[in-house]
Amino acid sequence: MTSGDGAACLVVSPHLSRALSHAALIEAAGWSATTAAGGLHALTQIERERPALVTIDPALEDLSPADLHEILRDDPATAQTVVLIPGAQRPARYGGPFDVSTPAGMSAPAALALALQTLDAQAAPRWNDPEGAALSGELSTLPLTDILLCAQELQLSGLLLIHLGAQPAHLVLRRGEIIDAECGERTAPQAVTHLLASRVPGDYRFHLMPPEPLGEYPRGVTVPTARLLMEAAVQEDHAAADSSHTALEAS
Repeated sequence: MTSGDGAACLVVSPHLSRALSHAALIEAAGWSATTAAGGLHALTQIERERPALVTIDPALEDLSPADLHEILRDDPATAQTVVLIPGAQRPARYGGPFDVSTPAGMSAPAALALALQTLDAQAAPRWNDPEGAALSGELSTLPLTDILLCAQELQLSGLLLIHLGAQPAHLVLRRGEIIDAECGERTAPQAVTHLLASRVPGDYRFHLMPPEPLGEYPRGVTVPTARLLMEAAVQEDHAAADSSHTALEAS
């Protein structure tokens, strides 16, 4: 599914691991994708490959997202290129027919799915659609550790989208193993640790995917999931013991 001689989608981000992860999700969904480390690099890529979709990290440094967006919109060759800038702060000119608007707090995979739907509504993934989830609910009812134990036992692959309050996050699983995680500006290992330790009320939904498209996904998390879950259980036991000790001292 390409728009020209190059990749169909371009992911622009100064954070290499995140750019590669988002590009891998796009490729797992069936589109070709490449990355650019900055705005100037992106312009070179766009001129050469003419992607149908450009996603721009709000943290872009050498060119602001607003500047890159303005250049694309002012050039007749890219005026109709679909552009996604996630997050709450968008350029003043953002919001035209080829700009993807995402609700506040939408996770990265859901935003990517929404953007891909502008290219092909039928073929695009439905990661933004709660009705498309195989499993969903509140983390207070089914904790994250239990979800992951279930995914391990059943060898599930897909995207586990999580909201901790207003904070979106996600885990990528392949055959029950966590291979990547995203939560704010944390690295993938930090994101997993944070999510497993968090006691903030939240909700989740699991979108199943076949494992084969995730075979080339770059692993951001290399520690086996069984070990991560064991370490999380130990930390929870320590926290419970400290809480009991504090309660006894108070009495």
